[in-house]
Amino acid sequence: MGNAFAKALKPFGLNLSEWRVCASLLYVPHQTLSELSVHATSDISALSRIIDRLEGQELVKREKSTTDGRSIRIALTSKGDELALRIVPVAKQHESVILTDFTASDVQVLRTMLLKLYENAGALDDLA
Repeated sequence: MGNAFAKALKPFGLNLSEWRVCASLLYVPHQTLSELSVHATSDISALSRIIDRLEGQELVKREKSTTDGRSIRIALTSKGDELALRIVPVAKQHESVILTDFTASDVQVLRTMLLKLYENAGALDDLA
């Protein structure tokens, strides 16, 4: 599934990790690196490099926080917002294909279970 979607992203000039960042910022704008790390499922050092690449493409920008002068927030630029909105239908099409023959109830249960798995996986960090 990831490989198929990664191929679909190539014409847009993004890889899967970059898309996760853009998608996350599309739905929750102005995130800190820590917040974005959780939502985009990437560690902060890798995320910083992704942000650098996206910033170089003028898709994201770093902004000083209005509440904490030391904190930096990441936001999509208008160019990034437009690109992300063009990709959303492609992502929804891929999602639709993989959810074929699932009922709405099945999808809800699956989403709930995946979120729980994701939450539980956070405890693995404590084991390292």
